[in-house]
Amino acid sequence: MRIAEEIKLKKTADNIDWVLLVFLVFLGWFGIDKFWIKKCWKGTWKFAFAKLIANLALVGIIWNIWDIVMVFTHTYQYDAREYFA
Repeated sequence: MRIAEEIKLKKTADNIDWVLLVFLVFLGWFGIDKFWIKKCWKGTWKFAFAKLIANLALVGIIWNIWDIVMVFTHTYQYDAREYFA
């Protein structure tokens, strides 16, 4: 039973996008994680700017923590509205 649990934990750890997690922890407060996911400027700057403004208003802290949790559960979305759709 213990071996099966260790294998499950290893598979979960292998599937986590560690680069995205590092971006979220250190630069996610500024919305830089949106540029990592989308890799273009055209529509991404709006989401990054919205996240930056939300963080300046101290509401974005919850948004960034939510994004970190979503990375661990493998359900991270580029557009935050998709979480509730």
